[in-house]
Amino acid sequence: MGKKKILAWLVAIVLVGFAAWSIVHVKQAEEKNSIKLEKAAKKKAALKKQGIKNVNMRRPISWRKSSEKIDYPRADVVSHFWIEVSPKQQRVYLKSNKKTIYTMYASISTANKYNKDIKPLPKGTFRIQPQRGKFFYNPISGEGAKYWLSWKGEGKRLFHSVPTDENKKYRHDEAVKLGKKDMDVNTHGNIRLSVADAKWMVEHVPAGTKVVIR
Repeated sequence: MGKKKILAWLVAIVLVGFAAWSIVHVKQAEEKNSIKLEKAAKKKAALKKQGIKNVNMRRPISWRKSSEKIDYPRADVVSHFWIEVSPKQQRVYLKSNKKTIYTMYASISTANKYNKDIKPLPKGTFRIQPQRGKFFYNPISGEGAKYWLSWKGEGKRLFHSVPTDENKKYRHDEAVKLGKKDMDVNTHGNIRLSVADAKWMVEHVPAGTKVVIR
């Protein structure tokens, strides 16, 4: 057998071997993907069974990261963009008409019959105001926060991050209450959000945006 024929046979064997390897590799990848999708479907079904509708919500709750694992919406192009606040659910909902397009974990004071100093938020319709900033500190309450955005009283009622001390260090004891129904949480008439969510609000929510507190 000539050298050319031997070389041709070797090339053919290599190609056949590569083709066989490719088929096996693709099949294994498909099987892994199928298992991954099956696990995701089971997890989604389990969450829904627990009454958890939004499977994109980050769990466990992170007071540093975004509340959802998907990108924030484009507030500048969303049709009829507005914000709904639910003290009962401890959530802030970004809305397009009647549809919720993004959900944020929040800490919001609710009425507390055992502590009259804790006041619930006023119910009603408000508007995002021009006042906003990167940090404030209130020596009366002994708390500050980053990324604040006014919705009433030109800086008296705010959306802002979980609280900090006067040195801008986050207070972990208060931050861990985010998104949870805690009767003792006192947000001093404000609405606390995760650091990432508050930063997004300051940078992307325009003045004049409607805010409805249920």
